Amino acid sequence: MPIYPCRDANSAIAHFPMPSYRDSLHPWCIVRSFPNTHTLVVARFRRRSDAEAQLRALQRLIPAATFCIVFDAGQHSDPPETEGEDS
Repeated sequence: MPIYPCRDANSAIAHFPMPSYRDSLHPWCIVRSFPNTHTLVVARFRRRSDAEAQLRALQRLIPAATFCIVFDAGQHSDPPETEGEDS
């Protein structure tokens, strides 16, 4: 499940799927950033301390990669409406 808005050819911002029950139980995510502004959720955890421990291990194993810890509250908002759009 993406964390950040994804651009889509047909809309300004692609819609997010609702988070699954498992994802809502594991809100702490380790996200890997790529140079082309793409992101990838590497792992999800229930506790931040578990995510921090895994982050340290990943940084030792892949020192060239960029990782960060984010809290996914699971409350994805609707994309902003554009003018001239018929409902």
